[in-house]
Amino acid sequence: MSLLQIGKRKKNVPQLRDKVYFSVSSEGYGHSSRALAIARHFKPSDILIASYSYALERVRSYDYPSVEVAQEVKFVGSEGHFDVGKTILNNPARALGLNQIVQEEMDIIKRHGVTLVVADGRIAPVLAAERLDIPCIVLTNQSAFYPFFERDSALVKLFGRSFEWVMKLWLSSAEEILIPDFSPPYTICLPNLSDNYQVKKRTRFVGPLVAWQADEVQAITKPSHKPLIVASLGGHEYRRPLFDAIIEAARRMSHLDFIIISSFTTANVPENAQIHPFVKEAAPYFKAADLVITQAGHSTAMELLTLGKPSLIIPDSQQIEQENNASRMSELGVSLTMSYQELCDSSQRGLCANIEQLLGDPEFESRTREFATMAAEIHGALRAANHLKEFAHRLSAY
Repeated sequence: MSLLQIGKRKKNVPQLRDKVYFSVSSEGYGHSSRALAIARHFKPSDILIASYSYALERVRSYDYPSVEVAQEVKFVGSEGHFDVGKTILNNPARALGLNQIVQEEMDIIKRHGVTLVVADGRIAPVLAAERLDIPCIVLTNQSAFYPFFERDSALVKLFGRSFEWVMKLWLSSAEEILIPDFSPPYTICLPNLSDNYQVKKRTRFVGPLVAWQADEVQAITKPSHKPLIVASLGGHEYRRPLFDAIIEAARRMSHLDFIIISSFTTANVPENAQIHPFVKEAAPYFKAADLVITQAGHSTAMELLTLGKPSLIIPDSQQIEQENNASRMSELGVSLTMSYQELCDSSQRGLCANIEQLLGDPEFESRTREFATMAAEIHGALRAANHLKEFAHRLSAY
């Protein structure tokens, strides 16, 4: 039989349809942002996105095929302080049972004919894929975990070490680890990545994963001719001190306009400030801004650098990932950073001074523009999508 005849026979064999399943955490803005960035390069029939709470609502607002899954972990903190110990001890997965969540993920994978699992911020889909012999890719900006537990009590360290063991299992069970960041030496999340050889050899840098190209973003209309400060804070209650500090800074700096994206409210909003409790996408606000004030969430950092915007970063206290991101952005000359302690000790004077420094020094904007140029050349979302399509086809190809 000739190769041509074999090829013709192969065409008569029913082929599985490639289906990529994204299972993403809702603990933070970035997980759903990355899924949405990649999803736009797929046909809706070829993907399924699973999440819960805010992230699930966000995915559904774009009309992507979606399904609800159980929450694995909820972050706990107060007054600008992220509490690692309480977060671990109050993990809903401890009460519900991780095995039950894994079974839920397995049922979804089988029911929808999934050929590739992509896990972002979740452990259960990785374990589910392993049990079903389905290829799995972990999408993360963090592959080193023990530093998260170094500052806590002996009891928390005990749980922390077991938690770190789970995280290592999570990474070792995936075929590849995709890092949604610039390649070294320009990587923002570099301090949060493992230097273990077994992890590094399966790590691939795909570039920033944002749901748009910079030239596709339509900036909002600025409130006036004044320089515009956009603050993106989210709604975690422990960030209230930062919200109050920005309101006070707006009151003191009447020569600037402020737009604050947050669910916090106050009765005394200065005339030069607006509060937006919810926006579908922050990018149009960022693009209009002369300066952005925010935490050091990784996806927000990628959006700011893709747009070429300088920033004032105030990471959640004792959230080591954010503190590392903030330090790295400062090292690369694209941001200034402040701690919550500095915010409180300075009685707002430090906040205002940092705003003035960032607006007055053109070097910050120049360096962020260099990152914007790199992001445009990389086109990380398209690069990641093409890689996932190839991976998803492996089991259905023969």
